[in-house]
Amino acid sequence: MERRRAAGARKALDGVDILLAVVRWIHAIAAVVWVGGSIFYLLVLRPSLSIPGAADSRSTLEPAVNRRFRDVVDVSILALIVTGVVITFDRLSSLPASTTYYVVLGLKLFAFLVMLLMARDLGTRGGRPWRRPKTAPVEPSISDTARASGALRGWLSPSRVILMLGLAAFLLSMLLVHVYERTLATAV
Repeated sequence: MERRRAAGARKALDGVDILLAVVRWIHAIAAVVWVGGSIFYLLVLRPSLSIPGAADSRSTLEPAVNRRFRDVVDVSILALIVTGVVITFDRLSSLPASTTYYVVLGLKLFAFLVMLLMARDLGTRGGRPWRRPKTAPVEPSISDTARASGALRGWLSPSRVILMLGLAAFLLSMLLVHVYERTLATAV
């Protein structure tokens, strides 16, 4: 299909081309929502809730934001999985992929799987009886930096690692597109 598109660029887009464009768009939007939301949460919302005088609103606002952000992340993850499978199948079935493509794809999938596992763990911390605090129940925080002891541990909080892996996945996505386009150019 890609060879046909490359060889006949003058041909009008067909239904499959439009569908694949929509799938790629949904994939990109889902990634932007998850990673961009994480950037906003860590760099804007959390510091804003930590300023003096914000403690009153923090106790009500943070749990509500955490729940809603978790819902948005869940939808984004579902969209990333479904669209990622479609995109991967399309790319791998359209041209012979190079070893470089497989390595970069593997790294991106590994980053996503680690992000997924960390997000699931972070999102369910309040729901596991063995992890609940002995004191009054507190809504889990997405950033988890308040519980981190030491600067290194603070930087390695689950939400920051998720963000770093998400940014790495974006870079790997750009590399995948570059490797794919190079393969496409040499195949024609």
